[in-house]
Amino acid sequence: MPDLINGSGDACSPSRRRLLFNLGWTGLGLWVAASLVGLIRFVWPQVSDRPSNAVAVGYPEDYLPGQVVYNQGYKLFIIRDEKGFVSLSARCTHLGCNVVWNQDHHVFLCPCHGGKYDRQGRNLEGPPPRPLDQFAVRVDRRGYLVVDKDRIIKRGPGPLQHFHSERV
Repeated sequence: MPDLINGSGDACSPSRRRLLFNLGWTGLGLWVAASLVGLIRFVWPQVSDRPSNAVAVGYPEDYLPGQVVYNQGYKLFIIRDEKGFVSLSARCTHLGCNVVWNQDHHVFLCPCHGGKYDRQGRNLEGPPPRPLDQFAVRVDRRGYLVVDKDRIIKRGPGPLQHFHSERV
């Protein structure tokens, strides 16, 4: 057993001191490096190289007033009424199931959990916490009706935002 009182012990030898010293500086260096990486990522612009998720869904003349059309390939609904065009997501806001349009009752139904939405996408019954998401709609220079699925309008209980086509 080392004699710690008289100093002949080996409790804090130079090699142990050197190890703790090196560990301290290594930890500090890693912390500084991680902070610099975070700072550079914050300052550097985050540019997405992902292509646009805008989809052409036909001409405005293809949709009759009062009609609700499901676009299966893009999982969205196009609604045309007297105010213009609206595009709603076909994903239920509860758990992401696909909703269906019930023409007889004029409601969107979630077959999985019994959620109901009115024609405006507002939740009426069941577990959905909020209305259906809305996508931005525009007419491009070729005259196509284009739904921009990258621009999601998360709505509250208020009215829909309509897109008005000058061509129709």
